[in-house]
Amino acid sequence: MNYTTHKPQNPSTSLPPVLIILHGYGADEFDLIPIAAKLDPQFLTISIQAPIKLGWSGYAWHHLEQTTSGLKSDNKSRIESEALLMESLPEIIKKEGGDPNQVYLMGFSQGSAMCYSLIGRHDFDKLGLKVRGVIIMSGYIPEDVIEPLRKKDLSSIPFFLSHGLHDDLIPPIAMKVAIDILEKTGAKTFAKDYEIGHGLTEETVSDIRKWIQTVVSR
Repeated sequence: MNYTTHKPQNPSTSLPPVLIILHGYGADEFDLIPIAAKLDPQFLTISIQAPIKLGWSGYAWHHLEQTTSGLKSDNKSRIESEALLMESLPEIIKKEGGDPNQVYLMGFSQGSAMCYSLIGRHDFDKLGLKVRGVIIMSGYIPEDVIEPLRKKDLSSIPFFLSHGLHDDLIPPIAMKVAIDILEKTGAKTFAKDYEIGHGLTEETVSDIRKWIQTVVSR
């Protein structure tokens, strides 16, 4: 898989914690990488390009189908992207010199849906990876992931969730639904909505930075 990295600003002799970034629909691996410089300087950030090339520009983790009731996510292409990610992540993290025992996932929009699905449908332990936290920005849980996610014990994984109050692409209720499901798995959640649409603000990034300081192992 194609990806770009942001190296730790304060490298030490130990392996750095890893922040995996999954971009949204129509973007690429460079879209969210500027955020990395504003977060914890000890992170090795790896921003991955989704595998599906769109017709005009950008990339996607899964196709969107236009139906009479609106846009619908294509589960088949999403699951194929998941399999490719799970196969590639251990090798990428090893190649870039990150700590496989300190992996954090961050996703925006469709990338957030991927984060939920990776956590709900897959076992990172079998790959020798430990997920220590998940950052969800303007995301949603895919319908077929809800039941698998409910069966998980996520008491050891904290979640940061953000959403725009005026999001006209993914309704704000998606965050409330996710909080309810996550808290029943034992996950600790920090959630906040913002006076924006489908996007991020400097306040969002600042809140993520503060949250990271409370959860990253030092």
